[in-house]
Parts: sequence; C-alpha cells; structure tokens
Amino acid sequence: MSELLLEDLKAVELGILIEIDEICRAENIRYSLTAGTLLGAARHRGFIPWDDDIDLFMPRPDYNRFIEYCRSNETGFRLVSSELDERYGYLFAKAMDMSTRVEEFVTDSKGIEMGVCVDIFPVDGLGDTYEDALRVFKSTRFKRELLVARNWKKFFRSKTRSWKYEPIRFAFFVASRFVSRKRLIASIQKKLAKNSFEDSKYAGSVCTAYRAKEIMEDRLFKEYTYISFEDKSFRSVKDYDKYLSAIYGDYMKLPPEDKRVTHHMFRAYYVDENGERIGKVSDT
Repeated sequence: MSELLLEDLKAVELGILIEIDEICRAENIRYSLTAGTLLGAARHRGFIPWDDDIDLFMPRPDYNRFIEYCRSNETGFRLVSSELDERYGYLFAKAMDMSTRVEEFVTDSKGIEMGVCVDIFPVDGLGDTYEDALRVFKSTRFKRELLVARNWKKFFRSKTRSWKYEPIRFAFFVASRFVSRKRLIASIQKKLAKNSFEDSKYAGSVCTAYRAKEIMEDRLFKEYTYISFEDKSFRSVKDYDKYLSAIYGDYMKLPPEDKRVTHHMFRAYYVDENGERIGKVSDT
C-alpha cells in the first residue's frame, strides 16, 4: 500500500482547488486563499515548500451558497460540512478527493470516509466595532475549544503550543467526552448568526488556529484580487499584505530551519473504486 508523499498530497489538493475556483468563478461565489496557503502564494508563489495544506475562506453568505451548490450538483470532490452530515464535527467544510483515503492519528471522523482535502472556512460578521467583535469571539471560545477537543479520539501532545497549555488541553479533552458535537456546533452558529456579514464593520473566521488575529475590518474580506499560486491564478483578498501581517508579522521572513516541518497528523493512500487501498508499501 503506497502512502502519498508530500508532492503527491500537493498535486491532489491543487486539483481540488482548481475545481473549486472554476465553480466559484461560474457561480460568482467569493473566496480567498487564506492562512498558510496565502502566505505561500505571497512568499513562494505556491505551496510553502515543507507543507501541504490548502486553506480557503468564504464570506458566510458565499459559504452557504457553495454548500448548496455542492448539495445540488455533481462535483469531482466530495464536500463535507456539518450542514451536509450531522456526524461531522467541525465549524468549517472539507472538499475531499475520494480517490484517496486519510488515516488520521488523533481525530475521530465518526465513520465518515475522509480523503485528502482542501479546508474551507466561513467568515462571519462580528459587529460594528473591534470591541463588539472581540466580545462575540470570546463568547464562543469555550464551546469552540470544547468542540476541538471533542474531535480527538485520544489525548496528544500539541506540536504548536507550549507545554504549559497541556493541563488545560487535557481538561478540555476530559470535559468534551460528555458533550454533543452537534449541539456545540448549533449553539456556536446561533451566536454567530446574530451579526450579518454584509452589514458588519468587523468580521473574521472564528474557527481557525489564529484565533483573535483573524478579527479584521470587513473591507479586508470584501475586496479581492488574483494571486499566482503554483503557476495558476486564484482569488485573494486585495490587501493581503495587511491580512498576512496581522497574522504572521514579518511574513516574508523564513522561520528557523527546525520549524520548517509539516504539522499534519495523518497518512493518505490512493484507493480503488471499492475503497480498497492500492499500490505497494512505500520504502520512504
């Protein structure tokens, strides 16, 4: 059984991104490269060399339209979201290539067959002032952290956070065993729905790893351009310098060599039409 290596993962994810872009152009759905994908586009004109993620965001109205499009139309990927499958335990969607399967080490997919994917994060309106937006963010924080822990099938040491957070993470893990993912998602989304994206002056995606750094003026999520990524053109927020600076600081500076590693915790394989893994065991 041949495991997909880094370059294989990049090729599969790029194929998904190309189709999403085609759909969004045809249906006039707003989206942008985001997080490390946008950083990679700005700094490397493609993937960050040592990583494989592709992340997008869509304003909430466009995110909802994209979900409905995928519900009603055949696509080359499978979209999974809490709106489409109540077993799914995240606040964002995944567009998955189902010629692949992902074997996750620490997260529990609750019986959903997972493939190599592109993550799509909704951006919600959060209020008319930064203080309002921060208040909404903080009001959902406990349940969001509980939801994250609810998706772990076992406790594990974080690769990105200091050891001092481990007792807190463990407490969330234990508490999460007694709550429903479905109810947590419904409660968080009800809170977020109180502010219209189009009418708010501040917005952000509350379910990313960057937390309050994502809270920005709404114009950053409403004005777009195109940026080169792997020799193709994809949509980006127009003021991506301000966006990336808010999240990463001096984003053009490379991290130390010991930090140039991927953070994913899974293995991926190609599968045949019956979902059986194909190929030989990789020696690498």
